[in-house]
Amino acid sequence: MTITWTRLGFLGFMIPLAFWAIAATGWGASNFKAFRVAFVLAAVAVWFLGMKLNGEAQEQGEEAPHQAFGVPMQWSGLGVAAAGFVLTLL
Repeated sequence: MTITWTRLGFLGFMIPLAFWAIAATGWGASNFKAFRVAFVLAAVAVWFLGMKLNGEAQEQGEEAPHQAFGVPMQWSGLGVAAAGFVLTLL
């Protein structure tokens, strides 16, 4: 399986990773509450950024230009953030 994205679709994965790194650096590597908050904030940030970047194309009925694994950026970011949130609950 290859990692594929188009245009800025990779930000759907990089923004949650950056928020996680900031939480780990600022509040410690074992503070899972900070990680959960970071993933929720990352999901919100990716959703709004993805909607802004892909909004015009999707309104015109075109395919979203910013994708990762064939999924529009806003949805891939929510998926990554949700997975990170769930993993911190274990």
